[in-house]
Amino acid sequence: MEIWMRIIILPVISLFLFIGLSIGVDTWKFRNNSAAGTAEIISLRAEQNSTSRSDGPSRDFVTHYPTVRFVTDQGMEYEMETTQGLQPPIAKIGDRVPVRYSADGNWVQVRLEYGAWRDWLLAGSITFFSLVFFICALFLTKRNVPKI
Repeated sequence: MEIWMRIIILPVISLFLFIGLSIGVDTWKFRNNSAAGTAEIISLRAEQNSTSRSDGPSRDFVTHYPTVRFVTDQGMEYEMETTQGLQPPIAKIGDRVPVRYSADGNWVQVRLEYGAWRDWLLAGSITFFSLVFFICALFLTKRNVPKI
């Protein structure tokens, strides 16, 4: 069992640890290299989703992806859909919302300020639980060294 846990379990836990750290680093880099601004919601794309449970009925929900229009500090105007899906929508079409944007040459990214805490929560949760499981797995698979 010890060899099996070291070969199978530790790499899987390490992968989740890497994913959590990657999300955290990406969020940190974006927030440090982006500017704050406001944007106008010009459309909302609704995506129907459902979750099925083996022990009960499925749950249907709608995720909204807003398209926003914003102007950078350099005066460039952009319209783009955010990658953050929201349930329910935070605002109506025509409302102004706080955003963070990064415009580096040909690459532009915009994120709603409302979703920033979700990125940190996701990264922190994945990292914390992966680290706990990793440490537990290391102690559970500790080799017994014979006493001389």
